[in-house]
Amino acid sequence: MVDLVVLCGGRGSRLGSLTENTPKPLLPVAGRPFLLHLLLKMREQGFGRILLAAHYLPDLFRSFLSEYSVLLPDLQLILEHQPLGTGGALAFVARQVRGRTFVAMNGDSWVSQAAAPVLEEHQRLERKLTFVAVKAQRVEGGAIQKGVWRLDREGRPVGFSTESAAEGWVNGGLYVFDREIVASWPEGAYSLEENLLSLIQGVPAGLYYSDGRLLDIGTPELYEWANRAWGQTAHAH
Repeated sequence: MVDLVVLCGGRGSRLGSLTENTPKPLLPVAGRPFLLHLLLKMREQGFGRILLAAHYLPDLFRSFLSEYSVLLPDLQLILEHQPLGTGGALAFVARQVRGRTFVAMNGDSWVSQAAAPVLEEHQRLERKLTFVAVKAQRVEGGAIQKGVWRLDREGRPVGFSTESAAEGWVNGGLYVFDREIVASWPEGAYSLEENLLSLIQGVPAGLYYSDGRLLDIGTPELYEWANRAWGQTAHAH
């Protein structure tokens, strides 16, 4: 039994008026909150206990938990006392995780990569931190705003290049982490991506190279893209 942590704390400022009254993960996509799509897909993979890390408009997340409690019975809301960023939020929520290992994902993106093979590789290679990487060409709507992974000579991840991501490997937004390592990260607000090198210093870390596709809703254009893509899927079913 592995806990799932979903990062839902951001305001989604790049979406402008769309997120003035709705947190980005709760925006409707194909008629349902984007977050609901994500969580139901993860439930299909066998996840039970799910921790949502949120800060912006918390009452809407409380309503979400109440409305979908039958579909998602073991869903818990972990409220950040201030916006903590991806790194700070992970450190904060890791202290609530029950098992030695947990899976984390971004609440505003979906990568079509099953978690089980990532967990298996993470354990087999005795890593403490595993990051899913996706080919830039397999990012829905283009990867121009995604950072490309930078690797050292041994192939270990050391950070991101901010150059154009027309090719290379980008962050898939799905992670397998050792709870004790992440819980030992500093408290406070900071970005995982911007502080990656210091956070993984001396820790067995690596990338899982996925053939999955990545879709996110971080800009109005990508949000429209997700509605079209998942709307077609919903009609197909």
